[in-house]
Amino acid sequence: MSAPPEPAVPASHADAVLAIRGLDKRFGGVRAVADLDLDIGHGERVSVIGPNGAGKSTLFNVIAGDHRPTGGRIVMFGTDITGESTRKRAHRGLARTFQTSKLFSTLTVGDNLYLALCGRPGSVRRLRNANRDRARRARAAEFAERVGLGERLRTEVGELSHGEQRQLELVMALATQPRLLMLDEPAAGLSPAERGGLMDVLTSLDRDVTLLLIEHDMDIALVVGERVVVMADGEKVLEGGPDTVRSSDLVRRIYLGGAPDGR
Repeated sequence: MSAPPEPAVPASHADAVLAIRGLDKRFGGVRAVADLDLDIGHGERVSVIGPNGAGKSTLFNVIAGDHRPTGGRIVMFGTDITGESTRKRAHRGLARTFQTSKLFSTLTVGDNLYLALCGRPGSVRRLRNANRDRARRARAAEFAERVGLGERLRTEVGELSHGEQRQLELVMALATQPRLLMLDEPAAGLSPAERGGLMDVLTSLDRDVTLLLIEHDMDIALVVGERVVVMADGEKVLEGGPDTVRSSDLVRRIYLGGAPDGR
């Protein structure tokens, strides 16, 4: 018996990097993401902001495939990926960072980057070509330089500061050559100088990479994000440019503890 065909993808989604419709995620009686729609075009930079508990990380986890949605649909690069595994999504060009570190703490900075360069998650394989091996080691050094870790290549990750580990996670995600890069609070724990370096890296990304980030640091979220999505209580309550968000009374109420509807 032949497998059923994949659901047809609406023509309006065909050119979008990411098209989300009616996305829901429940944990028991808690609705963490509620009927959310979102479209992201090629090369866009989109920030997702909102107070703690707004549903931002749950949204990321559902897009990445770490959580299965309770309802709704996710289309990436014109293909319905709603039921796909994290590995398949990574092979399609999705890379992400996490709030908590996923680094190999007993390996060096260089070794972590080398493994990232060997392939996307789930595809790391033994390399028997010495020239290719040397080339990847050289590229690992180049990536480390991008975030100021060039002199730490032989340092074990467990000896790095929290900020340095966050920077390493970012360049490891970039090393997989993603088409869609999702960053979950990349500035968390960074010093002011490190935050400036992070903004330099993010604002200089090639437009072949589409960027979606969660960020509590409003300066970074509103500088890097050309479009900003505001979430509260699992819902998208506002979407617009940085100036729209800066001037929004609704956003001020949300961050000062008022209900999204102003009560």
